Amino acid sequence: MILKMYNPFGLLHEQLLEALKAKGKRYFVRQAYNRGWEPGLKGSFLLRAYAAHERDLAHEHFQFLGQATGAFLYDTQDPEHEKKLHIAASQPAGYKVYYAGKKGVDWTPPPVYRENMKAYIQKNHPQWQKKSNAGKIRIGMNEEFGFLFLTFSCGEEIEKIPFEQIENF
Repeated sequence: MILKMYNPFGLLHEQLLEALKAKGKRYFVRQAYNRGWEPGLKGSFLLRAYAAHERDLAHEHFQFLGQATGAFLYDTQDPEHEKKLHIAASQPAGYKVYYAGKKGVDWTPPPVYRENMKAYIQKNHPQWQKKSNAGKIRIGMNEEFGFLFLTFSCGEEIEKIPFEQIENF
């Protein structure tokens, strides 16, 4: 079954941008973001913020993207970059700009994904259901360089997979 791509991220807006800068976020990596795509849009982008001391990580993220469409590294110390970030936060017509931020500690996947995750665990980790001393099976979602991953864990065993595997399971 092909599903509409799940998008856990909210739109960037002025208040969020200002709050991030107030928290010391200096670098912002922009990339094309297919999960935010809707009919009629010219572009959908995702921004990920990094603090001043995370400069190398921001550069690593940007280098990871290579020559990908829409990839850009903003530095808020550059007035032109600052101006462009505010334009992005205004959600210009024809574009959607999302921010890769956490929605909260607890993540509850939509029902269809819960079923896919359950089937994935039953197929790939049937022994987890039988481990009474290992505790409960935990599933977390995280973002790395703009891509979503799921981490499954039971006791000391951990598996990390791209979220697309569950969407297409």
